[in-house]
Amino acid sequence: MIDKSSIEKLNALKLDELADIIHRQESVTEFISMPFDQRLQFAIDDLYTAKMDQNYKRLLANAHLKYPGASFHSIEYLPGRNLDKTTLTQLATGNFLGYATDIAIYGISGSGKSFIACCLGTIACSHGKRTLFYRMPDLLEDFACLETAQQRKRFMTKLARYDLLIIDEWLGKSLTELEINFIFEIVEKRTEVHSTIFCSQYAPQDWYARLGASTQCESILNRIFSGLCRLNCGPMNMRDHYSLSKLRI
Repeated sequence: MIDKSSIEKLNALKLDELADIIHRQESVTEFISMPFDQRLQFAIDDLYTAKMDQNYKRLLANAHLKYPGASFHSIEYLPGRNLDKTTLTQLATGNFLGYATDIAIYGISGSGKSFIACCLGTIACSHGKRTLFYRMPDLLEDFACLETAQQRKRFMTKLARYDLLIIDEWLGKSLTELEINFIFEIVEKRTEVHSTIFCSQYAPQDWYARLGASTQCESILNRIFSGLCRLNCGPMNMRDHYSLSKLRI
């Protein structure tokens, strides 16, 4: 039996979770009679699980995912959707993060691009990876609000450090020269270092026309297309599908 003084010391050391685990153990007869090393092992396992869960929740909250509850179990592989289940199954392991693989998720509006990207975002958070979700219009607007070169540099450095950056609505509109320079710096800093997911209504082969014909635009896409994983979400509008499903209930 661990005395009250020891519990208070654990609390003072900000080891409240361990104190709670020990308190719960002492309410179970099997733990009280258990050898010290075995009981300690159970306490360490429980503490590790609690810490990882806290870290996951913190990362998930800071990721600002559009769909924070997104899960691969919720993805429907409908016949008209033509989703590549093999590719999605491989991505669901999270191994792409270790290889800094960039991913293009494309398809018509409502095809589920953002949802699938958020599924990958939750996977990244569960692996302890710092993740951030950004709509491209918001990303460009936040960049435009920065007044000094130093502020812009700090912003780009911050974006470059995320283990996974998800850019939704990629190339939805034409970019100015300043915006192209900004995107180039982000891509340059992240290429072969961290993974980036690009969600777009346009297939990768159409990105050249969307971005422009300058040398810098070509440099951006050359970096992105090197080892790019492509996922076509198909021609099926999932918003319409779910709306019709609700009407039938």
